[in-house]
Amino acid sequence: MDQIEQRRAAKEFVARWQSEEGNEDRQSRSFWIELVGDVLGVANPTHVLDFERKVRGRKIDVFYEDMGVLIEQKSRGVDLDKKSERSKKAGEETPFQQAKWYADNLPYSLRPRWIIVSNFDETRVHDLDTDDPEADYITIALEELPEQLHLLGFMTDRSESRLVKEQQISVQAGEIVGRLYKSLSAQYKNIDTDPHEQRSLNILIVRLVFLLYAEDAGILQEHQAFLKYMKGVGAAGFRDALIQLFRVLDTPEDKRDPYIGEELAAFPYINGSLFAEDGIVIPQFTEQIRFDLLKEASQEFDWSGISPTIFGAAFESTLNPETRRTGGMHYTSIENIHRVIDPLFLDDLRAELVEIEGIKIEKTRSLKLRQFQEKLASIKVLDPACGSGNFLTESYLSLRRLENRVLENLMGDQLGLGFTGDTNPIKVTISQFHGIEINDFAVAVAKTALWISEEQMMDATQEILFAPLEFLPLSSNDNIVEGDALEIDWADVLPPEECSYIIGNPPFFGASNCNAHQKSQISGLFSGTRLANSLDFVSGWYVKAARYMAANPRVRAALVSTNSITQGEQVAPLWGKLIRDYGVRIDFAWSTFYWSNDSTSPAHVHCVIIGFSVGEPCGGFLFSEGRDAPRRLESFSPYLRDLPLALVPSVAKPLSDVPAMVYGNKPSDDGNLVLSGEEREELLRDYPESQWMIRRLVGAQDYLHGQTRWCLWLLGADSSTIDAIPPVRERVERVRLFRESSSAKDTRKRAEAPHEFFRTPVHDVDYLAVPRTSSERRDYLPIGYFGKDTIPSDATTVIPEANLYLFGILSSSAHMAWLRVVAGRLKSDYRYSGKIVYNNFPWPSPTDDQRLAIEAAAQAVLDARYAHEGDTLADLYDPDKMPGDLRLAHRALDRAVEDAYGVNFNSNEERMTAHLFKLYAELTGGGQ
Repeated sequence: MDQIEQRRAAKEFVARWQSEEGNEDRQSRSFWIELVGDVLGVANPTHVLDFERKVRGRKIDVFYEDMGVLIEQKSRGVDLDKKSERSKKAGEETPFQQAKWYADNLPYSLRPRWIIVSNFDETRVHDLDTDDPEADYITIALEELPEQLHLLGFMTDRSESRLVKEQQISVQAGEIVGRLYKSLSAQYKNIDTDPHEQRSLNILIVRLVFLLYAEDAGILQEHQAFLKYMKGVGAAGFRDALIQLFRVLDTPEDKRDPYIGEELAAFPYINGSLFAEDGIVIPQFTEQIRFDLLKEASQEFDWSGISPTIFGAAFESTLNPETRRTGGMHYTSIENIHRVIDPLFLDDLRAELVEIEGIKIEKTRSLKLRQFQEKLASIKVLDPACGSGNFLTESYLSLRRLENRVLENLMGDQLGLGFTGDTNPIKVTISQFHGIEINDFAVAVAKTALWISEEQMMDATQEILFAPLEFLPLSSNDNIVEGDALEIDWADVLPPEECSYIIGNPPFFGASNCNAHQKSQISGLFSGTRLANSLDFVSGWYVKAARYMAANPRVRAALVSTNSITQGEQVAPLWGKLIRDYGVRIDFAWSTFYWSNDSTSPAHVHCVIIGFSVGEPCGGFLFSEGRDAPRRLESFSPYLRDLPLALVPSVAKPLSDVPAMVYGNKPSDDGNLVLSGEEREELLRDYPESQWMIRRLVGAQDYLHGQTRWCLWLLGADSSTIDAIPPVRERVERVRLFRESSSAKDTRKRAEAPHEFFRTPVHDVDYLAVPRTSSERRDYLPIGYFGKDTIPSDATTVIPEANLYLFGILSSSAHMAWLRVVAGRLKSDYRYSGKIVYNNFPWPSPTDDQRLAIEAAAQAVLDARYAHEGDTLADLYDPDKMPGDLRLAHRALDRAVEDAYGVNFNSNEERMTAHLFKLYAELTGGGQ
């Protein structure tokens, strides 16, 4: 949102709220959602603003936790300087004093910097970092809001966001660890060939990072205990000192050597198996490595502020790019994790807690709060592609934050929490979170991230209870299992009857990027399924999750996936098996969005999120980028549309009585049979007799963008004719050598005819060309006629001798609506497949008059194009540049096509698509 749009939105906001009642109880929520979302441009304001957050029995009106903003809202006309009695115990307070009480009684880690008090007409901003925040404030009058918006800039300044600051610290930590990893790696003798040394380095790095975090977080009982101990050791003794320290950390105090030095004896017992493995290889430290570890990594950096959820991202720089690619590891942003876990379970839990907090009878409320806490403690989560634990740590943190809010409520009730120090009030534990990961280093990181999460949340709980809790020794954390998730039995990690939710982000490997072993895994899981070899690697997690859930239908799942599993040829084999064999249904989904993460090398991929379970279809919610509220879909199709449950497979022939569509001609020539304009002119200049050999070549880019290429078309030519023209002979010979060297048997066989294209299905015939790739921005599919002298390349699909009626239907918005749903994608562009889009398309059954009307309208479209002969099809069909006469011609064509279908869609694409799927289901008996 630019400044002009923001000012316009602010003026509309002012006009609306000047005429509203301005009632605190009924309108606070709407006022701040509109101001923060519509005017300030914050995405999803209903998710970031917390309304009526309870603090020790009292409710904050609005809390914007991430930006450190607490809002006290009053009704219109209330004097913001006047004191009122908030409670008998508190006495009389001004609105600011009320808000300041909330701020002071929040856990320290959540305390805001900004307090806003408002009565609709006047809004005051208090900065708690000033010397006298109660007296030193700025005032924004409602009518002055458009000119004073900059005064609310702190609410949108992402550099001040707690989350952003955590991310920045975590990235810095990753850079430090990356340098340390690289330096230590050079000290190993066989690091590139010895798996034990590789594993040893991974374990060493994880231990060092835990100690660096532990000393800054106060876990080691004395501040910077690790630094103080190691500073007294020179580089020559550094290795032995570490070995000795690791053994001490893994030994209970009562079992240690009574003669070890005081400095070592002061370290607490860590447990948790983090320091248990005694046989790892630890290399010698150089003076430079010692200096880097103690100064840069320890003394100059505060590890206590890192986000455990971004712990994997902080470690990514320690893994080289090839390792990351082989393991398929990607590090998910916190925002994207919440796109998975919020609709899966967190939104419902938050709503349930808010409802409980609203119960007036204290005894009943306290009972419900304790029952809710037990419910939180009963939830068990499985991530079968957990990587460095991002999803598990954020899920744990989210449940613990809810639990801490329960404890805040109980502490605020007169009945109290009943905590005496003898019992642990914390019910939610890291033992509820289970994972499977193929990379041993990631397993170690995930376990450590959960321990760090546990410590951070225990600190927050101590602030609520005003009482210390014991963090050490670490509890055992054997729930993260090293293994191949497609090979091992998930029930051995977490029995399905104990599981609540399956979450995760499996590897982003497309079918073409899978190695032979991965392809065999998918083929085995989809045994007997046609086109199983075309499925993305993530499909394996879907079928294993479905099998797992079949044993306990109460389990629900949500996975991040490449969007190709909801498009094109993958939909029918994947979802056909899931629905047919396991009764899978979609509960919610995020439509395609661009992937972002917290790593230094972001994954460039378009993703969807699918939430699913087993049972009867019941509809669900579809979330979309930029839309605050999800859409309710009554019939949730795997195409992520509100459509009948019909799946469109790849079929060899059209289902309707229309001409076949074929691929254009494939050269497989290493560029030797294709000529540029300059190469054509040179050949004709030197050998005019070669004129008959040269034809225009057209592919999708050529005819969309007005480019001209040529080719040698030597189909049926004899060798003597070819040999008579040396440049042609040389090009043909290079084709032969190229094909002979191919690893593909079919290509080697075609070396016997190197003068011909590899495949030549279309020649000496007029045809209609359809681009195999087309921009998602276009309202219509740009297709065109070509004569027999122009050779179509395999970048096009071709319908020989297509008539005007065919052109009209394929050029209509009805066909485009079908294409948008069933076509595959190349990034975000549409991939037109004859076997899926064209062959399955449900054509209308027009009367003779309707057919004539479509043909006349189709000719009008061609005439409108001819009127702009100098423009390319790409320009003509750019929605921002499309000429008015061409658009009008297309709209007339759309009306003629709709008339042939017997339905007035009125250009409503959703209705049109639903009708086409209904026809398709009737045509195929269900479409699966």
